[in-house]
Amino acid sequence: MSRALIIPSLAIAALLASGHAMAASKNVIINANVVGTCAFTDGNDVTINLGDLKAGSGDQSKTGSTSFWCSNGITYNLSTDDGLHGDASQKKMAAGEHQLPYALALERSTGTGQGIASPETLTLTATVKGADLDVAPVASGYSDTVVLTLTP
Repeated sequence: MSRALIIPSLAIAALLASGHAMAASKNVIINANVVGTCAFTDGNDVTINLGDLKAGSGDQSKTGSTSFWCSNGITYNLSTDDGLHGDASQKKMAAGEHQLPYALALERSTGTGQGIASPETLTLTATVKGADLDVAPVASGYSDTVVLTLTP
């Protein structure tokens, strides 16, 4: 072998033997989006039991409550539908063919979430006006089901 080939070959062999190699690098880009969300803290229904109502007793109200949370900083809205027996102008409980008008008020309908560690309590108030109670047919089991919706 010629001396011109031996010296470069020895240099390459020495480089390989010493463990030096050419490294390659590449960027790794990590992306994420945190989206706003809301949830009720439990799956239980809210029950507001107005109990035994009597004509001549004036307006009757009872409350119920639930808890929920929304992502920190997200604006939320709370709303109810018309119930099973109501329409856009009036919610109604029914017992067979009899109906009893009532109102369902939410303590608030909008706000800003503080995160999962800071749940909020919402009070709902059901009210039967005395005037409606005074003319209501006597019946047991007046009831209605309303859907409460929490939207981020």
